[in-house]
Amino acid sequence: MCDGCGFDAAEYTHQDLFGTLRAVAPMWRTMTEAMPSSVLGARPAPHTWSALEYAAHSRDISEAMGRLLHFTLTRDDPRLDGPPPEPPTPSPAGSMDETIAALEASVARLHDRAVKLADDDWARTVVIGEEEVDVEWIVGHAVHDATHHLRDVGRGLAALGAGAPRQQGSIAQVSSSSGGVPKHALLQATIGRRGLEGDRQAERRHHGRPFQAVCLWSSEIIDALRSEGHPIHPGAAGENITVSGIDWTTIRPGVRLQVGEALLEISAFAEPCTKNAQWFLHRDFHRMGHALHPGWSRAYAWVLVGGDVTPGDPVVVEPQLADSTSASNAATRVVSS
Repeated sequence: MCDGCGFDAAEYTHQDLFGTLRAVAPMWRTMTEAMPSSVLGARPAPHTWSALEYAAHSRDISEAMGRLLHFTLTRDDPRLDGPPPEPPTPSPAGSMDETIAALEASVARLHDRAVKLADDDWARTVVIGEEEVDVEWIVGHAVHDATHHLRDVGRGLAALGAGAPRQQGSIAQVSSSSGGVPKHALLQATIGRRGLEGDRQAERRHHGRPFQAVCLWSSEIIDALRSEGHPIHPGAAGENITVSGIDWTTIRPGVRLQVGEALLEISAFAEPCTKNAQWFLHRDFHRMGHALHPGWSRAYAWVLVGGDVTPGDPVVVEPQLADSTSASNAATRVVSS
């Protein structure tokens, strides 16, 4: 398991890997959208890469993993001489939009090859220097690299003062279900590494990945939708944590929230789906989609630290952790929670 981000390949099914690969480019886009190029190209510290450098690095790694996958699948007894080279400092050539487009293309090629793998293909191996890795590791490494560095970018943007402002609200409702929507209010719940204990997703193709462990939304957004006449209420759209008193327009991937005892990091905006059409006039469930209505979408989050959550508990945006070591090691503590 990665000490920095908590990635554990053993927790990922093949569907988890595929789903996360599909989400990589949208996560990068929504984290960096509307950010000035001067911010995206700035290093938060002399030896910490800029957002643009991290994006270029993940572009290069995903491309390299795609080539390594092809090599492993098409050669008998595949071997590469020497130890794996240390990745060089990336040299971005182009804007963030261009870099993410290239990252998206390389990830898409890797994804399209991976989804066609037969069961036996996943166990095929390649020797790199003195190390042997299998196809499962290759695909997993691409997922790990892209998602790990998304978190680095989130911390970097916060350090540059370009992240969400620190603010405090509270938990308005905690919700779960045995599958599907609506989710129902709970008096208390425990958040573990994969989300609220006891919560289930009825359909797993587009749900249930580690980056979708917890779904959050804003009670103020729900109230605004109700004022437009939409018959929606907390938990109806499938969020686990409904927060109150937070400027929801400031929330984006990379933002951390202390929610009760749990520490979460926003990973992606949740795509609206037809199962939520019942909560909207004229079944216009895209009303809560980020693409058409930025600032109105539900948000998914990774779990960095698990713990109990109860309605009324404080919600702190960008909490001040005790020290940098606490921040970097936070992901490891949830394993035992």
